[in-house]
Amino acid sequence: LSDIHRWSGEPAEWLKEYFYLQYTIKTAGKEISLANDTVSTVSDATELINLVIDFIFDYQVPINDGYPLLPRDEAYFQFKCIQKRRCLICGRAADINHIDEVGMGRNRNKLDHTQARLSALCRVHHTEFHQIGYQMFCKKYRLTNLGVKVNAETLKRIGMKGNYRGGN
Repeated sequence: LSDIHRWSGEPAEWLKEYFYLQYTIKTAGKEISLANDTVSTVSDATELINLVIDFIFDYQVPINDGYPLLPRDEAYFQFKCIQKRRCLICGRAADINHIDEVGMGRNRNKLDHTQARLSALCRVHHTEFHQIGYQMFCKKYRLTNLGVKVNAETLKRIGMKGNYRGGN
């Protein structure tokens, strides 16, 4: 919420209540609490976090503190970064990075990108990834698993050309 607070100027307590209300609306009246003695489940908390992540991407909120969210729901956050082409480290405009090597000289327009793990990284972080490698990059940015597979529909929507067999 600190990124949204810096972007919007809204008080943190107001933002918390706003997202709790959004959760109640989305779940048809179910309430959530993140207190230690709560009856809310981890799935409930994940749904609330997903609402916050969706808001960040829908309103293009700069995500200076975005990647610390990853251990909570890493795959969803990485998917949203790819979907909106925002760097998962700094939030700037991103390239799509292939975690699984594509190989030199291959025509990327003829690959089935649904079979590869992908991430969204700005040019600076994309270059750094290739310079220091997967393990050091993940360690530096506290990533537990970099890269997710994305369906053909999403890849087509973000303009990634490829040979998508089966349309998945």
